[in-house]
Amino acid sequence: MRAKGAVSARFSGFAAGHFTLSVLGFGGWLFLSGAAEVFWFPLYVAVLMLLYVPAGWLSAWLGDWPVPDRETAVKAVLYPALCAWAWAFGGWFLMAAGFGTGAPAVAHLGMGLLSCALLFASPSALFLLLVLGRLSDLAAAGWAFGWYGAMALAGFLPPLLFFLGSALPRRR
Repeated sequence: MRAKGAVSARFSGFAAGHFTLSVLGFGGWLFLSGAAEVFWFPLYVAVLMLLYVPAGWLSAWLGDWPVPDRETAVKAVLYPALCAWAWAFGGWFLMAAGFGTGAPAVAHLGMGLLSCALLFASPSALFLLLVLGRLSDLAAAGWAFGWYGAMALAGFLPPLLFFLGSALPRRR
């Protein structure tokens, strides 16, 4: 049995909240026609990201998690972020390597991983679509810096916001 508030319990709580928000976010995006050009799209993405705070609070309340020590707090944010970064950067690397070396199967595998993020990590994927629209006017060096920075931020923000929500005061 897991201890209340252990890293594994927090990871499971994050996963449950994350997948719930992802399915709802994807459904909302489909309902809103999936258009990233509309003026409200940045607001929709911001709201999706900010919903990690109440999801973290609710998970902590349901799990009766105590205030974590520093090590637990770092792991609670870092482990989900590492999973997201492996997915995003791994998919991007496979896609780029596949197209760069003439291996379309590898490129399609990478594209498939990145496409699945729309369903399995829709807040982060929609954040990246938003950033992609803003990067179109930059030169190659600026584009790469902005894109890789956005990928890192898209993987880090959800677990950080979830953790901050789980650290908010609550009463039983």
